Amino acid sequence: MTLAVIATVGLALFTLVMAVLSLASGHGRFSGGVALALVLWGLLVGVMGVFLYRGAWWARGSVVAAGLLHVFAFGQFALDGSPWAWLGAAAGLVSAVGVVLPTSTAWLRSIG
Repeated sequence: MTLAVIATVGLALFTLVMAVLSLASGHGRFSGGVALALVLWGLLVGVMGVFLYRGAWWARGSVVAAGLLHVFAFGQFALDGSPWAWLGAAAGLVSAVGVVLPTSTAWLRSIG
């Protein structure tokens, strides 16, 4: 569960960094729109990771869904030849699978 939370929050922080880079790219309103979408996604994923860490069982589904989306998104870049994208895909997999492990379920039930 700890690794899943770390992966989830790490992916959220990466998304926020990408939002800043998008805004700084200088493509006008388009960059602003992309940056806004990335900020909203990063905040949503980060908040769900924090809630899950605090034992909110209802955040589990959102973390799994975000993790699977990250697996597919980074996996596409990895298949196109970007070796660093495998790291993002692996973090998404850890995030999605780590939350549904029996030990994670038992931990959430014990504190909830």
